[in-house]
Amino acid sequence: MITIREAITKKDLLEYIKFPFSLYKNDPYWVPPLIDDELETFNKDKNPAFQSAEAKFYIAYKDGQIAGRITAIINWNEVNDQGKRKTRFGWWDVIDDIEVTKALLDKVIAFGKQHQLDHIEGPMGFSNLDKVGVVTEGFDELGSMITWYNFPYYAKHLEQLGYLK
Repeated sequence: MITIREAITKKDLLEYIKFPFSLYKNDPYWVPPLIDDELETFNKDKNPAFQSAEAKFYIAYKDGQIAGRITAIINWNEVNDQGKRKTRFGWWDVIDDIEVTKALLDKVIAFGKQHQLDHIEGPMGFSNLDKVGVVTEGFDELGSMITWYNFPYYAKHLEQLGYLK
């Protein structure tokens, strides 16, 4: 059974932030983020992006074990000033289970619909200056702290669910 819970408390956010450390623990090409940097990124009082954006942080559990995470982001400048009726998603990490991916993306869609937004786009951060995209090749090359990293199945999950490049 898959359940999705919003990460609200600092303890929740630490679980959210640390999930990739277990997911990629045996992958020599993953470059981990700095935990304190991630905490500041998600702190509404410290990250200026929250002046014009809002976000929800979701954790997926399968059979009681953490199985994925995703952030749903609304960049209000983009929505109001540019007329882009989209919800962004980022910080997406997931086990190789398309149902977990679907459940996480469905949460992003639902968050957007609450605000009358009609589609989702990602992975991307709060603004166009943040990380963006899914790795589709170069899985045997070292990533960097300023790029997303993912396993090859991420792109396959998105394609199987009907998402476009």
